[in-house]
This record gives sequence, structure tokens and C-alpha cells, in this order.
Amino acid sequence: MRTVILIFLVLLSSQMINAQCYDKYRKAFNERESFDVTDSVYEDVIISIREGTSNDCFLGKVSVKGGKVLLDNFYVKLEDGTYENIAIRFKTFQPVEIKNGISQIILDKRDNLYNVIFLDHLKPPKKGYMKAPDFDLN
Repeated sequence: MRTVILIFLVLLSSQMINAQCYDKYRKAFNERESFDVTDSVYEDVIISIREGTSNDCFLGKVSVKGGKVLLDNFYVKLEDGTYENIAIRFKTFQPVEIKNGISQIILDKRDNLYNVIFLDHLKPPKKGYMKAPDFDLN
């Protein structure tokens, strides 16, 4: 019985860690903001896919034009380094806006949620104030 409970807890904790990948990126971008995403093809983006309560993040490649992600050129990187175009999954091919380094939500035909995260555009952490050394007047 203990083994079953342990396996259940391990599976539950691994799902909770995966479910947080989008949330971790979103939090970082909210705290640090991002540089503007200019028109180009980006081969170093992160694609968050949320299916129900699960969330996975993958490497990908997208095209940006006019501050929007073009959905007809939407690729996920495969283990062998090649890319697969997954655009056929989407409900629409309307370009989606990028706000603060993360695209708006993209829906597929099964109502799964996708976001493109431009991690290279995340601003560095803000520098804190340097404290003065402690001084003894005696």
C-alpha cells in the first residue's frame, strides 16, 4: 500500500512541476519585462502547450511580422534537431499579438492552449542597491 501511495505522490509532484513551466516564465516576464520582439524568424523560442491540467514546454521556431506570431509557420523542435510544423492543429491562422515577450493564447482544434515565449528577449534582473559597509564610530 505504501508503494502505491509513494508512486501516486511522485506522479502528482512531477505533474505539478510540469504544470508550472508556463507560470514560471510568465512570472519572470511580469517581474523583469522584455525587450520588443522585432520581425524575424526565431529558432530559439519556447512553446508552452497546456492540455487540461498538464503543461509542457518545448523548443520551437516561429515567424514574427508586425509584432505578431504567424501561425502558418509554427514549428516544434524534434529530438533529432529537425522541426515539425504543427500549424494544422490550430483553429485559425490569424496572427496573434506578442505582449511583454509572450504571445497571446493560441487555441488548437481540441481546445488546448499554446503560447510562444521569447526567452531571449527577457530583460536582465534589475540591480539592487549596494549597502554601505558597517562602520563603528568608537
